[in-house]
Amino acid sequence: MYFRLLLVSALLAVMIGSVSADEAALPAPQPGITHVLVMSLDGMRPDALVMMGAPNILALAERGAWSFEAQTVLPAVTLPAHTSMLTGLDVADHGILFNDRPLDCAPVEAPTFLLLAQQAGYGAAIVTGKEKFCIFWQSPEIDYTFARGGDRTVSDRVIELLDANVQVIFAHYPNPDYFGHLNGWMSEPYLTNVIWTDSQVGRVLDALDARGLTDETLIILTADHGGHDFGHGADIPEDRNIPWMIAGPGVVPGTELSGVSVADTAPTVLWALGVPPAQTGLGVVRLDAFGYPMFEAEIRQD
Repeated sequence: MYFRLLLVSALLAVMIGSVSADEAALPAPQPGITHVLVMSLDGMRPDALVMMGAPNILALAERGAWSFEAQTVLPAVTLPAHTSMLTGLDVADHGILFNDRPLDCAPVEAPTFLLLAQQAGYGAAIVTGKEKFCIFWQSPEIDYTFARGGDRTVSDRVIELLDANVQVIFAHYPNPDYFGHLNGWMSEPYLTNVIWTDSQVGRVLDALDARGLTDETLIILTADHGGHDFGHGADIPEDRNIPWMIAGPGVVPGTELSGVSVADTAPTVLWALGVPPAQTGLGVVRLDAFGYPMFEAEIRQD
């Protein structure tokens, strides 16, 4: 009966020209979300989190929905993958194939969820541990910080932004990637740093608690890629498998997700904020994290 009513509603909407069928298929955003925090742990392999028992990150997964077999895009490298994370588009659609800082640092053309949130009236900010993320600074109205001291300084700045009541924050943690390239993925230094990065995530989660924001903040924690030996970029599980977890208002605790893409981050954030996407692509809204079925309009076409 529910699906029959949904179909009728969609058809009526198309007939009167008020909304599209795809818009009608999506439920209303979950009430109670005032803040969104997306944390990307650069180069973090999900099996490293499990192996080391990262307490703060695993506790975040337990109180929300998660996948430890989410997939990044190809090439599995930082800038292409983060562009997909922030826009919801596949690499062929957003066109970012390079991985070095361009000389002019021109911003990406496809709008990120930060730009769309800012244009919708939300305060938005980027905190990054890599200078080349300047390509995601699409508006002077978005607060931008290059945190030069690694994961600790990223969390320092995120906490300052919470105190300033910035509502939509993207935080990029560079340390896992650094230790992977320097010492090798799954080496002792890399795994030791997993606990350090986890502690910095924990500082932010504690700050949300202390400010009474936990119950009204949607948190997504993910990564751009994994790695093997001293590098990444190949179409192999070690490089492509990433963690993806979401917690906050309306998320059903203990939900294991399947078929998750790094590109699902942007459309899920925009849906939660009630902001229409500028385009659709690889990413889909993870309605299943909120206890809804994945509607046909939201099922990824493989």
